[in-house]
Amino acid sequence: VVSSQSSGSSGINAEYGAPAGGEGDKFSKYSGDVVVTDRASETLHISRDQTTGKDVLLRNLVSCTVHIPGVLGTLHCTNCTNCTFIIGVISGSLFLERCSKSTFTVTCQQARIHTTEDATFYIHVTSKAIIEDCKGLRFGERKEAGYEGYLEDLSASGLGEKNNWSDVDDFNWLNKEQSPNWTTI
Repeated sequence: VVSSQSSGSSGINAEYGAPAGGEGDKFSKYSGDVVVTDRASETLHISRDQTTGKDVLLRNLVSCTVHIPGVLGTLHCTNCTNCTFIIGVISGSLFLERCSKSTFTVTCQQARIHTTEDATFYIHVTSKAIIEDCKGLRFGERKEAGYEGYLEDLSASGLGEKNNWSDVDDFNWLNKEQSPNWTTI
């Protein structure tokens, strides 16, 4: 169950299988098993029962804090601003697009980040993170679990201990020198 805390609501339910998309979306054909859209100034708790092994889409969130424990299949996050995300383990890929001024604490097999700016990542990623058309990104190693049961989720995911948090490929920067679009923290 998705629960929410804000000044005007006591709870929300996530949609299932809702279509996504929109002009300019890199991942516009995506439709998630769990979809949360159009929220502002809320704290969202999405239960592990709702997301384990599922594809999750978060879209059009502003000034929200999002907690998703457990082992997700994939996470798509599109058009989110001034948000904090504390995500469990994604056994597949994290896809971000048009996010800004946000902080992500996440573990995943792969991270693909597009048209995102001024964002901070505390990340555990087993392959390289890939960025494209981004600027002002900061990458640090995920050192805190963020919720009880994280280590068990990491073990269950099969991702292992390998962490390439500081190995980022910028598809807009092919030089050998450090890309100006991201830094480590």
